Amino acid sequence: MTSSPEDDKALLENLRAEFGKKETMERLFHTVIPHLEEGKRTLVYILAQVDRIGHTAMEPFFLKTLFGPHYDRIILITGQGEGAGYNPFILQCPGPEFVHVPTSDPILPMLGFLDGGVHDLKLFHLCLASPQRVIRDFGRHVTTGGDVRYFELPDSIRATGEAFLENVGMPAGSRFVTLHARDMSYLPEKAHHVFRCADIHTYREAIQRFVEAGYWVFRLGDRGGVPLEGYPEQVVDLPRHPDYSQALDVFLSAHCAFAFNQASGPEALVRAFGRPAATVNLVYELLRLPMKDDLLLFKRYLSARTGEPLSYAEILELGLPAVGKGEDFEAKGVMIRENSAEELAELAEIMIDRDRMGAKSAGDADLLTLFRALGQNYEQMLLADPAMQTDNLDFYAYAHEFGQPAPSVLQRKGFLDRS
Repeated sequence: MTSSPEDDKALLENLRAEFGKKETMERLFHTVIPHLEEGKRTLVYILAQVDRIGHTAMEPFFLKTLFGPHYDRIILITGQGEGAGYNPFILQCPGPEFVHVPTSDPILPMLGFLDGGVHDLKLFHLCLASPQRVIRDFGRHVTTGGDVRYFELPDSIRATGEAFLENVGMPAGSRFVTLHARDMSYLPEKAHHVFRCADIHTYREAIQRFVEAGYWVFRLGDRGGVPLEGYPEQVVDLPRHPDYSQALDVFLSAHCAFAFNQASGPEALVRAFGRPAATVNLVYELLRLPMKDDLLLFKRYLSARTGEPLSYAEILELGLPAVGKGEDFEAKGVMIRENSAEELAELAEIMIDRDRMGAKSAGDADLLTLFRALGQNYEQMLLADPAMQTDNLDFYAYAHEFGQPAPSVLQRKGFLDRS
């Protein structure tokens, strides 16, 4: 939202005041009413961050799962959308029950940051839920055995994608991988996110493994990223291709054999279509919800004082999954290091074997059980913290079956055998 807790609190107070105004509600009704259909049970949801690929994919996917069985129509109110993170094709994919209503109103889209539950406004129901609330509720839904509903690819996007694959010369029937590595060319003004980034040059060996195994590789991202150079034709730097369209990000995410990505926007799009993934150069986060069988290659956390790796217990004791800014890691005396080229290549081989053989095992079951148990203890601390409850941060994905740490993570010396 904004840069400090004080600013966030002030913004929410202002938005609550706006929501309470008669004129705001009149504008909301004026925006929604033209899109209502008689006899259709309708939910209205306000998507505040339509200019972020991750939120545009993630929130409708979670809404489809949570509310799709209960409503005939789900109206998404958003801003107009702009910038490198906006992809207009994504909102064509949640399904025929979704209706996208962009508005130039400066206030209505911002109401999507409020938590207020579902309001019965007679003509429709209004769901006021922050992204954190929707993510947490989806997580709890899945952990209690709830069904998941995925995106549906429109024929128009499918046609665009199939024509592109033919134009680049990919043989019919070939399998392909989507690749995404975030760097600071995306949202460079957010320097506090540098700890989330990675060097694309360290992916070279992993990419070569994919090509040698017969896969094509499509690198997603934005034109400002570090270019891929010196690769064979089977490796396509998608945003730099002369026939690039944002529809291709959607098509390729929906049809990849698997994704090899980072915890940034495109990973949410892959998940919304239910495709397998390995998420690499990953940091520990409370509300990062990969699919059950996804493999997770976490970055290494080191003590800034000694340079020694932190154990998983120490990472949790320091509350690092709740830390979202680079300077806060520094304040806690923690350094974060990217995955090595060798780790990436090893995981690439595992994903290839999985795709070919269908195996889902992630290595030592006892180590995975210990990893989950430590996460569950940490989640209990979150559940007992009123502040975390208020902020919808009282859920820890890795305490549950949201992805599996890569074997190399579980086997790191001192990671699980040192408390």
